[in-house]
Amino acid sequence: MNSDIKNHKFIIIGSDHSNTLGQIRCLGEKGIRPIVVITEKKPFLITKSKYLGELHQVDSIAEAPRYVAEHWGNEPVKPFLYTDRDDFMCAIDDCYDLLDEKFYFWNAGEKGRIRKLINKEEQMALAKECGLNVIPTERVKRGELPKFLEYPIFTKATNSLNPFWKANVFVCQNETELLEAYKHMGIDDVLLQKYLKKKDETPIEGISIDGGREVKLLAKKTSFRFEPNGFGLFSQLLPFDDDALEQKVKAFMQKAHYTGIFEVEFIVDESGENYFLEVNFRNTMFNHACANCGINILWLFAKWTLENHIDTNDVMFDTNNPYVMYELDDLKGSVFSGQISFFSWLRDFLKTGSFLYIDKHDMGPFWALLWQKTTHAIRGILRLN
Repeated sequence: MNSDIKNHKFIIIGSDHSNTLGQIRCLGEKGIRPIVVITEKKPFLITKSKYLGELHQVDSIAEAPRYVAEHWGNEPVKPFLYTDRDDFMCAIDDCYDLLDEKFYFWNAGEKGRIRKLINKEEQMALAKECGLNVIPTERVKRGELPKFLEYPIFTKATNSLNPFWKANVFVCQNETELLEAYKHMGIDDVLLQKYLKKKDETPIEGISIDGGREVKLLAKKTSFRFEPNGFGLFSQLLPFDDDALEQKVKAFMQKAHYTGIFEVEFIVDESGENYFLEVNFRNTMFNHACANCGINILWLFAKWTLENHIDTNDVMFDTNNPYVMYELDDLKGSVFSGQISFFSWLRDFLKTGSFLYIDKHDMGPFWALLWQKTTHAIRGILRLN
């Protein structure tokens, strides 16, 4: 089967980013040098990976899947098509009819369905139908006050396609703070949610094949340190072992009719209760960390797709090196902010097995990133930017 997989081309529509880099590394470590299609004109990160196969550049996100269909749509062996962002997923979704039958790609069975599913309200409705805990939420127009929610309130965009969605995230303790937050938003429709005091935020990586006929949750992440917008900076990967929750997520995928790699996120409140946050219908940033723990999600999706069956014997979680660090973000967000000392951070750094950029077998991207940040800082000091 391994040799059969290598007969297929692997194409990533992505960006010059850690997510795409992780996917390149996951495939490269299995002997596959993927083709990457990006929109950036001057990539500096992924081009330094020793695992990169071909690099192609296009002018827009919308053009990327059409370019893929034009260049690799008539291969004798059907290629696999992966991606790294919601906007690229929507572009692929727009080209569903063009790609169907010619590629193995992540989809929800029809054109336009992924765009609908990315909407947070659509996801919460499906989650509620499947028995998942959903945070009390209401949708309002910017400037409107909540009709039934009590403060404190958490604000967010209705979907993540807005490139400035993070700028619309606020925690408001009262009406005055909410009205002030509205002044800084660039969206008309706003989701208001009950604010939960967070103990942890748990993303879980999974695979769904054949429209949810079979679903497997593979690994979850629990975090020790967070940045202000909620992402875990220093975390631990654990094997997933909650059968009851897996069945609810499987029901969600069946209702969504989704085929592909996905991530489902939960927030854990102070009492230990799990609340559904969202599903990312794509691969996420710690894909390579999972591979370092023996769960190469990109490889497993390809294998299980070709076999049309999820073989749990392929899931062998290695617990010897489970720590994950977003190294530069953690250094900035935890040490430079005064949250922990440099020596505490260094102790955690030395015991970490997976990073976003550092990889002892593929150091080129990290050195390129470090050089880019250093020269940018020097230019800033000299006021050359």
